[in-house]
Amino acid sequence: MSKKSELYHLISKEKRDSRIKETRNFILEKTNGSLLNNQKWYRIFEWIEQHHSEFELKTLLSSEIKKADHIFELEKSSILIDNSGNFIEFLELEQIILKNKSELKVELKKLNVEFLEQADFIEINGYRK
Repeated sequence: MSKKSELYHLISKEKRDSRIKETRNFILEKTNGSLLNNQKWYRIFEWIEQHHSEFELKTLLSSEIKKADHIFELEKSSILIDNSGNFIEFLELEQIILKNKSELKVELKKLNVEFLEQADFIEINGYRK
């Protein structure tokens, strides 16, 4: 690996670590506890990947809603939804929104995941407010 490549990876790791630390502080100060653990998030995203479902996600520290129709990479505690190389840690997830499908509801009930059901979509929150 070249010096330039090593420096890029080091800076990326530092940014990720800083974002995780900031998110943990936010969680402690502004939420009333987590609704989902990494294992449940992983299973939800695994289902999304298997069913080629489109989804939207919002992280705790951003007002931006990201739309995705593909999962580039799924890890035990994070997800990559674009070609930026910037993984989103599950602990950063405020909510995801998916199209309302009966198979999804069955899976969420099996996983004992709380969700809000609307006519056209299902909202899954990561934290109690």
